[in-house]
Amino acid sequence: MRYCGLEEGFERVRTGYLVLMKPSRLVLFDIDGTILGTSRTIWPDPMKEVMEQVFVEMGDPRIIDTSQYRQGGKTDPQIFYDILMLNGISEEKVTSLMPKLQKDYLQALRDKVTERPDYIILKPGVEAVIQRLHEHPEVLMGLLTGNFEEGARLKLQPHNLNQYFPFGAFGDGTRQRSDLPQRGLDAAAKYAGHRFSNKEIVIIGDTPNDIHCGRHLNVRVLAVATSHYSLDVLKAENPDYVFRDLTDTDKVIDAVLEHLG
Repeated sequence: MRYCGLEEGFERVRTGYLVLMKPSRLVLFDIDGTILGTSRTIWPDPMKEVMEQVFVEMGDPRIIDTSQYRQGGKTDPQIFYDILMLNGISEEKVTSLMPKLQKDYLQALRDKVTERPDYIILKPGVEAVIQRLHEHPEVLMGLLTGNFEEGARLKLQPHNLNQYFPFGAFGDGTRQRSDLPQRGLDAAAKYAGHRFSNKEIVIIGDTPNDIHCGRHLNVRVLAVATSHYSLDVLKAENPDYVFRDLTDTDKVIDAVLEHLG
């Protein structure tokens, strides 16, 4: 069974009959910490490595301290700005360096994923949840991630997951995670010809920033404690649901589809 985005809605083929229906649930997945993790034994601190190399090439070698900075739930541009400004680099200087930082980081990520696809590690239960949602005729899936779009696609590539996410909201050009939900809604509307609202929208993520970013749109949030934030920390942010991970496929699917009818 295959589903395609059409202006009228989804095209569903079953036993030789063609049925047109609009998706009634938009599910936007975060990537890092939610769908996948990365092996720090293979590549301990990618952005630190890239930033330091850029300064070496500028003839101004320096150590970039990232030890106290938490990257989770932030966009790639925000991470570069925050870390470099914490290391005494002016905002104007970071802005001038951003094109090279982005280019060099994406090239380094491309090389690493090609050389060591085992750098990317799927989170427990995520494949089964994605497959089940993909098979549901009224569900449309996309991405909501702070990654640069090319970086997001590179990370999903080793496990062949890009096929499930034909559109998304990405971190390119923004330092604010809160910009992403509206970008996701606009991308979904363009893809499926249908505008979602309120609890029709489900964001699945692993950080407090994931929980907060769609609150102004009254979306439903499923938080998963699969990275650096504990169940208790996530519960304190009042998401609609909190899971230790995504291994209980039926419960996760029920939460996503609640009140679908």
